[in-house]
Amino acid sequence: MARTGRPREFDRDSAVDAAMNLFWEKGFESTSLADLRKTLGNLSSASFYAAFGSKQALFEECLARYTESCGAVSAVLDNTDMAPKAAMKAMLYDTISVQTSPQSPAGCMAVLSGLNCLDENKEVEALTRQVRQQTRDAIGRCVARAVAANALKGINADAYTLMLDCFVKGIAIEAKDGASEAMLKASAEQLLQLWQE
Repeated sequence: MARTGRPREFDRDSAVDAAMNLFWEKGFESTSLADLRKTLGNLSSASFYAAFGSKQALFEECLARYTESCGAVSAVLDNTDMAPKAAMKAMLYDTISVQTSPQSPAGCMAVLSGLNCLDENKEVEALTRQVRQQTRDAIGRCVARAVAANALKGINADAYTLMLDCFVKGIAIEAKDGASEAMLKASAEQLLQLWQE
């Protein structure tokens, strides 16, 4: 009887990275089990389920990996050693660089991969919404620091936070549509004109 299971050369970390890029590029619902198995070295169904449990479980692991790597650019917003404007600019520039890099799929996995899911995939939609909310919360904290330091005056902090967050989410769509890194960074500069140093 032929032996089944994962091939000996199976590298789980590399497999998760490959699956992350596939979900990032195609979205959760457009990525089929056949797509995943092919991307992961033509794994059999049995090997796939033994390694990852389910498509959704693999997506959750991929989203966590994305959040730890590409999604971590928002961590700078909580760096109190940086002026709020410098932190916001660093986050925006790093976000733009990641999302327009030819080394990875365009856009943001957390924005593009889990929108408008079917009823049976609402958990995936909720997971991506939580990741997006974490970014908005970090933006809000940075804006609050700027207001407290008089670096932003005469604004509605909640509305300004939402505007910045809309811009961050919009980067994903514009990058997917082919907007250049230079143009997106020029737009970010315009957005930060209200900030004092």
